[in-house]
Amino acid sequence: MNTHDDRLIGRLYMRLLPIQIILVIISGVNNIIDSAFVGNLIGPEAMAVVGLFFPVLNLINSINVLFSNGAQIMCGKYLGKHMVERSKGIFTLDMLLMTAITAFLIIICELFPESVASLLGADGEFLAGLSSYIRGFVIGLIPLMLGTQLTAFLQIEHKEKLTYIAIGGMLVSNIFFNWLFIAVSGMGFFGLGLATSISNGVFFLIQFMYYLTGKALIRFSISAVQWSDLKDILKYGFPPAIAQFCILLRFVIINYLIRDNVGEDGLAAFSAIMSFGNLYWAVSAGVISALIMLTSVYTGEEDKESLTSLMRVFFKRGILVDTLASLVYMALCVPLTNIYFHDPAAPVYAMTRLGFFLFPISCPFSAMSVGFSNYLHCYGKNERFVRFSALMDGIIGMVLLSAILIPTIGMPGLWIAQIGSGLLLCLIIFVFIIVKNGRFPRNVEEMMCFPPGFGVNDDDRMDMTIYKLDEAMKASLAVSDFCNAHNSSAATANKAALCAEEWITNIITHGFKGKKTHHIDMSVTYLNESYVLTIKDDCPAFDPGEVVKLFDPEDITHNIGLRLISGTAKEMKYQNSFGLNILTIVI
Repeated sequence: MNTHDDRLIGRLYMRLLPIQIILVIISGVNNIIDSAFVGNLIGPEAMAVVGLFFPVLNLINSINVLFSNGAQIMCGKYLGKHMVERSKGIFTLDMLLMTAITAFLIIICELFPESVASLLGADGEFLAGLSSYIRGFVIGLIPLMLGTQLTAFLQIEHKEKLTYIAIGGMLVSNIFFNWLFIAVSGMGFFGLGLATSISNGVFFLIQFMYYLTGKALIRFSISAVQWSDLKDILKYGFPPAIAQFCILLRFVIINYLIRDNVGEDGLAAFSAIMSFGNLYWAVSAGVISALIMLTSVYTGEEDKESLTSLMRVFFKRGILVDTLASLVYMALCVPLTNIYFHDPAAPVYAMTRLGFFLFPISCPFSAMSVGFSNYLHCYGKNERFVRFSALMDGIIGMVLLSAILIPTIGMPGLWIAQIGSGLLLCLIIFVFIIVKNGRFPRNVEEMMCFPPGFGVNDDDRMDMTIYKLDEAMKASLAVSDFCNAHNSSAATANKAALCAEEWITNIITHGFKGKKTHHIDMSVTYLNESYVLTIKDDCPAFDPGEVVKLFDPEDITHNIGLRLISGTAKEMKYQNSFGLNILTIVI
């Protein structure tokens, strides 16, 4: 038997990662499809029109991030405390507010599209094109926003496959309707926006069907809403939303810098890179989002061991995946450029190719710094620093460097500024850790910056990972020894040891099936003069509480292990979230 290792958390993190990446890719893939149709069917100069719309996309992302991150963190904290009803209230509040806010944006954009287009910097012939695109795009804004929120919640339900199907439906419908509205019907920019709207509707409806089945753990419930939770949703969602809103302002400022110092070719190159930017950033955002999602649960549990394990997984696996993706993007700089422009002798082609080569370098640095900053944010502590780092990442670093480099060396200055901004934020984060610890961190554990009073003392908690049946007895003895070390009675130590052995044996006997390798993570904590056993596994869902309700009082030999646990424990709680069975037994 080993002490606690990173395998179960590592597998969970890597399982959540693809969906988190896809969550960011959603709008990015549509942008690429739209841009390809624009560049090839409307005209290369029209790419500048689409580029001017990116600040609106960032406003949408800001709102999405504000509520999605805030709701995700609050939901995770409540699940970590086994408060499922409060999680339902968070879900319901999130959906209601997103619908109301999005409806307001639609009204503004549909009534005043020319004013919005002008505010974004469009003039002359660009004004009419961007206005038409806005009118078509915002029709599908509500399903886009709600569908994005549902993607995050479906992970808790372990229904990632449904999101994959929704993504496939979205892509196919977007390509088809772009072809129908632009190539066949000649609807121009309005058809471009309308095609995206329809594909967003398909994406939402496919995911929403699951919530009509009544099987969801976290579902719509007006009675569960507590409006006081809105404050915490905004609190936890605010720093990431600040970063997104700053990116909106950053796009506007950089658009003006490029327009005044480089010209139309620069705007078109920037538009091409940014249309692919969500795919560049998708992997970085994915490794960050998976970290935030699990951090929220473990902070709710005040589980320092799992948080440290998660951070090791983030650096060893998440950042490695991000780095490999960046290298692939760099190697594909020429074919990616050819998606948008076809003349290698044209200045816009050279600008775009260099951007596709340099832009990915910044992604791993941004992922490390933003990921760690968001990890700190989940505690609800260090808020001033978190807000400062969000401002640095969102606007200050990038704009300052761009304002210096773009007038000096043109478009290469923009790509260099992107890399420099990521490196600068990494340096700031590292200095913060040194100041917080009072010394240079020697390992991941010393980087964690746990707030005072968080969790239990190391002596009051024991963690272990179990791999096979013959380790159940060893785990039982370890639990007994832990209880005895805390001067418990022999009866209490025996009860805790028996509960651990019985449940571990039950999981391995009935759950360790098939070719998949399974592990069990178990912790025992001394808290408030009680012993809390927490046992997690990734086997098929099994709620012991539901089985206990079906006990036949006349047959005392059936399910004897469960009878022992339910009769011994002061309290027994079960939930299945993120595909993990989590049983908490209080002795």
